[in-house]
Amino acid sequence: MTPTKAKTNPALTSALEAVANLCGDAFDNLDHSSGLEAFRAHSEIKQRNIQEKSAGFYRSFLPLRTQMIALLADSYRRYFKLALAHPSQTGGDPENWAWIQLQPAIHAALEWMRDWYILACDGENRRMLHIASIDFVPGQTVTTPIPAPDSAFLPPTGWRAPAWLFGVSLAFFGIGMMKPQHVPRTDSGERLGLAHSRLLLKGAKRVFLWDLAATLERVRNEEIAAAGAVRVEPVNVQRTRTPNKRKGWQRRLKLYSVIQKILVDDPSLQGMDFCADLDRRHALPLLDWMESGEWREGLTWKEAWSNPQLRRKIRRVRQEAQKKS
Repeated sequence: MTPTKAKTNPALTSALEAVANLCGDAFDNLDHSSGLEAFRAHSEIKQRNIQEKSAGFYRSFLPLRTQMIALLADSYRRYFKLALAHPSQTGGDPENWAWIQLQPAIHAALEWMRDWYILACDGENRRMLHIASIDFVPGQTVTTPIPAPDSAFLPPTGWRAPAWLFGVSLAFFGIGMMKPQHVPRTDSGERLGLAHSRLLLKGAKRVFLWDLAATLERVRNEEIAAAGAVRVEPVNVQRTRTPNKRKGWQRRLKLYSVIQKILVDDPSLQGMDFCADLDRRHALPLLDWMESGEWREGLTWKEAWSNPQLRRKIRRVRQEAQKKS
């Protein structure tokens, strides 16, 4: 279960190896415990009548399938987080990248499921062979020959499932509607043909992948929501004020500059003396004063001071210039 390695980022490469190791350890633990459960299920199934065998099988298998999907979802979550943290290294598509990394684990899980089916039904599979049954006698030593390679267990592609395991239900078995003449009898201990056995395993794979896809979608939504809730802008960010770009803003800034220079020389200067200094420095009035007709052409600052409306505006612009100094 080795994921695709990152080519240029050692930190990402190390993280990928760590995720793969975690997934491998969890898979080995589940594989071991599920193998013991398969042996237990096989013993129970052998003792039940035909009508109860299928229920006993799925009662043991379904919790294990849920655990395997949860294991894959945990690995997918880790890959998805890595993709979000390294967008430039993962192609900017975290969903697809994480899905690609998960493929080796999914392939191993599907093989595990097929082997579990065989072990629970037959008591042996390609990895665990039943060599002999020996009665226990205290103090007795027995030996049994090891099968030759040519007598080994049939490959999974040649396995024929028991008829009682077959079922028609798209949601539960992954097998949709079939013509009655094509549905095998499930009330006997006979074995299915190869075609029906492959159909049974294909349906189990289909249901597994459907449940996995639904679980991974929930994982994606949770991680995207969590990532969106993280503040990316500093709390105490200092915003740079930009000049007001309304018409005449450049003339306003020039007038502010003249007033600030006057007040540097004499901070207490105001009234008629303040206006006289503006006249001496040839300060221009604000553009909106002229466009409104309040400031007629040729008017001096000292003359404007005698106008109550312009007097208020001169005082206001003096205060504004002081605040911006």
